Amino acid sequence: MTTLELVKGVLEVVLKPFTLILNPIADRIGHKLKRRPKLHIYVRPLTSFWCYAWEGQKPMMQAQFSADITNDGNEGVLILDSYIEGTNSKLPFRECIKVPPTTTVTGENIAVFVSPIVGTGGKDFTGRVVLIDQFKRKHKTDKITFTWAGTTEPPKPPEPC
Repeated sequence: MTTLELVKGVLEVVLKPFTLILNPIADRIGHKLKRRPKLHIYVRPLTSFWCYAWEGQKPMMQAQFSADITNDGNEGVLILDSYIEGTNSKLPFRECIKVPPTTTVTGENIAVFVSPIVGTGGKDFTGRVVLIDQFKRKHKTDKITFTWAGTTEPPKPPEPC
């Protein structure tokens, strides 16, 4: 064994406790500094509508629009839920929206069911929609004007047979 090999072996043994501590820390810092994908959401004109959705006699807000979503990152994104700013989601998506890395998905129909109601029934509403991905990251749209398309009256109970 040469002197160089001996010194190398001694250094590996002496420094091993430090590498066991510092490598996980370096991995976490690297993960935090990693660039997250940014979604660019283009809402198609004339596709934004809102109305009341009824849960028995209790209303919630339903908004719907069509969008093209571009992922500029190197990792895929799954959109699992969404809500309008100032509200909470009542129903998550039935099927997630898959946005592969460096790709644009076109014509995604997005329906949002939220409460409390932040618009006034019978009037158009302007607000932002927040899309939530698989890592609970938030991706906001630009402001969208939703056209009113519904009734302010609750549904009538069915007639008895």
